Amino acid sequence: MTRGDKKITYIGAGSFRFSIGLFRNIVAAEDLFPYEVCLHDIDPKSLDIMTRILKRMVRKSGASVKITATLDRREALENADFLYKSISVGMQASEWYDIHVPQKLGIPQNTGDTCGPGGIFRALRCIPSVVDIATDMKELCPNAVLLNYTNPQAALVMAARRVDPGLQYVGLCHELFGGMKTVRKALNVAGIEVDAWSDLDISYGGVNHFTWLKTLELDGKDLYPVLRDHGEAFIKHRKVPREFNWFLMGKHGYFPIPGSRHVAEFMPQYYNFFNHESKPFGITPLRQVSLLDKARRLAYWFFRRMAGWFWVPGPSKKGEKALDMTMDWLESNPVEHVVNVPNKQYIPNLPENAIVEVPGMFKDGKMVGTKVGDLPGKIADFVRVHAEQQFLTVDAAMAGDPDAIVKAMLHDPMNRFVEDEQRIEDLTFNMLHYEQEWLPGSWKEFIPTIEELKERKYHVLPEELAGKKTARRNKYPLPESLKEKAWLPPS
Repeated sequence: MTRGDKKITYIGAGSFRFSIGLFRNIVAAEDLFPYEVCLHDIDPKSLDIMTRILKRMVRKSGASVKITATLDRREALENADFLYKSISVGMQASEWYDIHVPQKLGIPQNTGDTCGPGGIFRALRCIPSVVDIATDMKELCPNAVLLNYTNPQAALVMAARRVDPGLQYVGLCHELFGGMKTVRKALNVAGIEVDAWSDLDISYGGVNHFTWLKTLELDGKDLYPVLRDHGEAFIKHRKVPREFNWFLMGKHGYFPIPGSRHVAEFMPQYYNFFNHESKPFGITPLRQVSLLDKARRLAYWFFRRMAGWFWVPGPSKKGEKALDMTMDWLESNPVEHVVNVPNKQYIPNLPENAIVEVPGMFKDGKMVGTKVGDLPGKIADFVRVHAEQQFLTVDAAMAGDPDAIVKAMLHDPMNRFVEDEQRIEDLTFNMLHYEQEWLPGSWKEFIPTIEELKERKYHVLPEELAGKKTARRNKYPLPESLKEKAWLPPS
């Protein structure tokens, strides 16, 4: 492959989280110059603002990058070489229901974008768009690589690969970096000086937001015993974050890499109706959707000014890894990245073709995972149920069948914790009702009206979801008998 005249397309360019960091990388990627960046979004106002910002950054830096923009997805994808995607179907308006409808029925979520009822419904909203994008890729840029930032990673990558197993639709996540910085700090506290976590030899695997550190070495020496010997101290040490992760390592012998808030949602025995308000291990009791919405509005207040007269940042090679991966793809550099790809015996004791998070590198233009080997027995048991969940969630989204949606909801561990199938079935139809604006139109035939919802044992009324304090209130407490399953913080 050769440099020059490559086309990179950014789908969801209006993202307030990823866009500016990615733009700084775009204007710093001199090894790719000259190349084209095509921005695409379905919101014309956001697209205009972000296009003007990037053009200003190009002028300021002198980068040899041609900027185009279009509301037409097919135009954006045509002849693209590399794609980045960060879409959010429904944004905070839909996330309000992801969080507060389950809370009414006794299922709290501190994040709700990967697993649990919020993660499932986020997948149901996003998968139709993902399928459309993958279908267009198959026709317009079949050899392109797409890096997906959108959660839930696993379900979305699986859905795209079902359109065409050969598509290079790859999930990308940053959680490894924060987790390994925590491990480096812990080793330093334990008396082993490590300048950078990249100096460590590691292996890891799992599913996105539930990945576990399998081995840890420095200069051929196994350092896991050091972590295990000092785990209790790390829990209490103010300089070593992720208290819950160290707690789990003490119980099960291995360190989960992602942030504690993500990990907790995969293990409802530790984060649930009975303990979430006490902030176990410092974990947020419930996702603050209203604050996230305010953060987006504030970000766009700055963006509108950056698009006009205000200061814009300059080039930077730090932050996002997308441009680094683009260069490694272009030159087939044997550099490992953390990726979400179909399991091809990378982790043999997880289901074949489940989307796993493993190290991977580009070979002949295709992302190939690294063989991690089996996860330790108990850890594999924890992860496997979530790997299986991916298939059910994608089946439900692509079939558009209410029975399949309920089946997917019933399998999820957060929902299973409540041991009440009627509650979960009713929760499903409540969420379908409130999120129908962002779901396929063909589903309306089985989405209940508010009058039909009222006939169900468990139902949530619109006025009960209005306002932060009202929405946070639980309506249907879980039976006290379930408390026996819940870990409770020491009094």
